[in-house]
Amino acid sequence: MAYHYYCLKLELKKGQEITVGKKGREFFPPGFYFYVGRARKGIRARVARHFSPRKKKRWHIDYLSSVAFPVAVQVFPENSGSECRLAEMLAARGGTVIFSGFGSSDCRCPTHLYFFSENECFPGE
Repeated sequence: MAYHYYCLKLELKKGQEITVGKKGREFFPPGFYFYVGRARKGIRARVARHFSPRKKKRWHIDYLSSVAFPVAVQVFPENSGSECRLAEMLAARGGTVIFSGFGSSDCRCPTHLYFFSENECFPGE
């Protein structure tokens, strides 16, 4: 079964320390965060979950998306590569790693969450 890939853009207006499950606590500066993920099915439900401030915290992104404002999401076609490729594109654009291993515990990527102090476009735009 194929995956759908997406990139979620969030804005954190005020820097704050956030505890990310068992991974621990980290300071997240104010700015824009891009998180890349995948969904095997139910891409609409997955994205809607990210836009909901009240949810059971299951994934790393749930901790950030509960306090940051979701700005937009872009869904990529199944043949667009992988979430790791999208993460590489964000890194190449100058994205900063704030929290190592965020959303990337099942791959070798340093993170699937990149920080930009200024507003930035989605990868591939």
